[in-house]
Amino acid sequence: MDNLTIIASSRNWIDSRSIEALKKITKYKGVKSVVGLSDLSTGLVPNGAAVLCKDRIYPHLIGSDIGCGMSLFEVPAKAKKIKPQRFAKYLSKIESLDEIETAEPNLGYNLGTIGKGNHFAELHLVNEVHDRVLFNKLNLDRESLYLLIHSGSRAFGQIVFNRVSGKYEPSIGLSDDEAKEYLKEHDRAVELAKLSRRQIAKRFLKAIKLEANFKAVSDTAHNIITKIESGWLHRKGAAPTNKGAVIIPGSRGSLSYLVMPAKNTEISNFSLAHGAGRKWERKSAEAKLRNRYTKADLTRTKIGSCVICKDSKLLYEEAPQAYKDIDVVVSDLAEAGLATVVATFRPILTYKE
Repeated sequence: MDNLTIIASSRNWIDSRSIEALKKITKYKGVKSVVGLSDLSTGLVPNGAAVLCKDRIYPHLIGSDIGCGMSLFEVPAKAKKIKPQRFAKYLSKIESLDEIETAEPNLGYNLGTIGKGNHFAELHLVNEVHDRVLFNKLNLDRESLYLLIHSGSRAFGQIVFNRVSGKYEPSIGLSDDEAKEYLKEHDRAVELAKLSRRQIAKRFLKAIKLEANFKAVSDTAHNIITKIESGWLHRKGAAPTNKGAVIIPGSRGSLSYLVMPAKNTEISNFSLAHGAGRKWERKSAEAKLRNRYTKADLTRTKIGSCVICKDSKLLYEEAPQAYKDIDVVVSDLAEAGLATVVATFRPILTYKE
């Protein structure tokens, strides 16, 4: 189809159901182009999709976790203070990060906490610098500790979405007053999600007794509707290319990639992959892994990182085996001329609630 583009090589695993779902979206009123990125996963609206519409917005294309995104922070820490096992011990003693008090204002709506599903907080070390010039331009230190937060707008985004989810089939005309109200609240959800990720970072560092000043390296919302020159761009699990460096996480059992978007990414609707992308749906992942791995097996990954997750079901649903090969996902972006790899990061501890 002329208005459907898939950014994926023959090495990549793309479920045919994802393609069929995107084909249906191309037929929506006002849709100009649909892109499936290299992390494309299954679903009525697959993660890893960027949809450009002429004069309408479709709230269900981004769903209820408005503003969900990734924030990568650099944390100055001497090597002798980086003790993953000690950090894990501290985290195992709490039920949730909302137990950790900080001087930050209460954002309400469960903001400041990670949430369930594929959301997480993760400590990383630099694995390899691929582009020294870009790495230096970002003023990064190879010896620093890095904290990656994946979370969204929590209950606030759900409330915003619920107000319109049952009223339209399925879009809103931009002249509609409710569309204007939705977009206003949508923008607020995006901002709250960003503030929440920063608050999560502060709570996490306090929980592991490593309170320190930190700086943002990358912050991108991948569930978002944005007005661009050619229309309204809907991103569902797709990172923007106009916000500087983009962190593309692996699957807690693989490396994560920091990339710099290319200058011209129109072919991908100005979007990049937001992660490895699911290979198996949650239910099938649990069924496939229950008889092969114990819970203890999944708390230590093949690259040696530690996983703190008290929810046994979630531990199986979000196992690294359920995700695609992040190396292929990122190489597909690079080969398409969409991004340059700056550095890879190795996870040493993943925390999920």
